[in-house]
Amino acid sequence: MGATTRNMLWIRLRSALFYVLSGLAFVPFLLFWPVFFLPERYLLGVGAAYLRVQLVLLRLICGIHYRVEGAENLPEGPCLIASWHESSWETLFFHLFLDQPVMFAKQEVFSYPVVGLVAQKAGHVPIDRKGTPDQMRDGFRAGVAAIKRGRKLLIFPSGTRQRGAPKRIQRGVGVLYDLAKVDAVPVQVKSGHCWPAGSLLKYPGTITVRILPPIPAGLERRAFLQQLALAFGENQDDLKR
Repeated sequence: MGATTRNMLWIRLRSALFYVLSGLAFVPFLLFWPVFFLPERYLLGVGAAYLRVQLVLLRLICGIHYRVEGAENLPEGPCLIASWHESSWETLFFHLFLDQPVMFAKQEVFSYPVVGLVAQKAGHVPIDRKGTPDQMRDGFRAGVAAIKRGRKLLIFPSGTRQRGAPKRIQRGVGVLYDLAKVDAVPVQVKSGHCWPAGSLLKYPGTITVRILPPIPAGLERRAFLQQLALAFGENQDDLKR
C-alpha cells in the first residue's frame, strides 16, 4: 500500500469518526428543545455552544485548525457582510466569528427536519435562486428588516461555492447595500482545502478568515461594487493554508 493510499485511508477514517462523534455530541443538546419557544437569543446561544464542540472535534480528530484575522474591523452594530464562499465551513462557523449574522439560505433548507426549524428560528432568510424578481426582492427586504432589528446580515456574492475570490460578484449584493444603508464588511476565507465542496472528507490544515476594513455606507452602487472587488482581490497570496 503506497503512502498516498495510506494517507487517504487515514483521512477517510478520521472523517467518519468525526461524523459519528458529531452526531453523538448532538444528543445532549436535545435536552434544550424548549429554546424553540423562547426568544431567538437562547437558540443562538445553544447553537453557538454546539458549534464550539464541533470545532474541538475538527481539531482533535481531523487536524483542522482555524485563524481569524482582522476581528477589530467588524463593527459592533448591524452591518452587511460580504464573504468569499469556498465550503460549508463558513455557513456554520461564521455564526461564532461574525457575531451571529442572519444569512440567506436555499429555500429547501427550511424543509429539513430540525435544521429547517433552527434556520427559521434563528431568523435566516429563505431564497429561491430560480424565483421571480419579486420573490428575490421580498428576500432582500427580509434581510434588511433583520439589519433594522440590530442583526448583521451575511451574503456570499459569488452565489455558489468556489475557491478563491468570486470570479463574478452578483448584482444582488449591490442592491442589498443600497437598501440596508449600513457599512459593508468584506471577508476573505480559505476553507476549501480542508472542507472541499461536494465531499464528506475533511483534510488537515488551517482555515484562514480575514475580516477586512468596512466599506462605508452611502456610496453609489457601482463605486461600492468596485471597492468590494478590490477588497476581495487584495493580499490573496498571503492567506496561509
